[in-house]
Amino acid sequence: MFTTATYFQGLALAMYIMACLVISVVRWFHMCRPFDRNPRYFYPGRKATSILYFSAIILLPYFCAPESTGAWLLVKAYFLPVTLYFLTILLFSYFGSIMHWRRWRRPTLALGAVALFALIAGPLACLLMGENVNGEWLGNIIILVLGVVMTATCFFAVRIVLRWAARYDVEEYSNPEDFPVNFARKMGRIVFLAAILMWTAFLSNNRNVMAVVQLLLVGASVQMLISALHPHRKGTPALKEGQEDEKKQVYSYKLSPIKAKAIANAIRREVEQKQAFLDPHLTLRDVSIRCGYNRTYVAGIFKSEFGGFFHYVNTLRLQHAEAYRAANPKASITEIAESSGFGSRQSYYSVRDVMGKELQQ
Repeated sequence: MFTTATYFQGLALAMYIMACLVISVVRWFHMCRPFDRNPRYFYPGRKATSILYFSAIILLPYFCAPESTGAWLLVKAYFLPVTLYFLTILLFSYFGSIMHWRRWRRPTLALGAVALFALIAGPLACLLMGENVNGEWLGNIIILVLGVVMTATCFFAVRIVLRWAARYDVEEYSNPEDFPVNFARKMGRIVFLAAILMWTAFLSNNRNVMAVVQLLLVGASVQMLISALHPHRKGTPALKEGQEDEKKQVYSYKLSPIKAKAIANAIRREVEQKQAFLDPHLTLRDVSIRCGYNRTYVAGIFKSEFGGFFHYVNTLRLQHAEAYRAANPKASITEIAESSGFGSRQSYYSVRDVMGKELQQ
């Protein structure tokens, strides 16, 4: 017999499934311009996101049979170990791609078998032991154990991403491998809160609580979709006509033309002529000290005259790398990268992918 609570639970689940399907379709087909010209760079993990969100259709058995113990255990498994596994995949597919770190793939994808077992454990326990207290108890124990495993795995992924974020800040450092620091920290907070919600729903063993959590996750997912539509990486695809001229106006009102020219000449002298760009740990603060000018003014001139600190320094590094390669044809990529001011071969590849085509034009 259906009650008001049953209708509420069904509505919450329907909203969650529909939201996931919409997000899946939007992430697969929609990309903002001009960033759609380089989707692998600006939208890493896009396809993985679409596929994982589409998997919400496996919750349909609970929508069709809300009173079934097996379907209830399926929902609990999906919203604890399986969703935490999905979050791990999303973190690594996005931030791991940026860092050119592929070691996560085999061990993490191998955990897919564990996530799949978590999904079938509840219904299987009910099938073997019947939809009674014993079957539900066994299913809950399996989901609990796998939930602990997946929580540890997910938090491990968050820890790695936050460590990457602590290392790189593209506004200050010249070798950040273009890491979206603020977005990484935001995702870490979202994953932590999502884990709390899912554990609350599981431990309460209450279908109304689960429905509320589903509605909260709908809101969080929509917010994440809106946030992800515009890329968080700081590369420079082709700027629309007029944007570059607008960019050159930044900070112009703060400095007289004479002082702005003096700072620009000082930057060229220290970074280009004295080859400060060969220092892999060069920071904006280092340049301002060497030039003898206020850091804010130096940052403004970098943005208005040179396209930004990161852009200018790494353009010089790429040019030096090409010259070094021509002079030393037998040199390895690692040698070329380290001799040109890149912190690593991975950093060289990251910068080259973003800026290489621009230098060839």
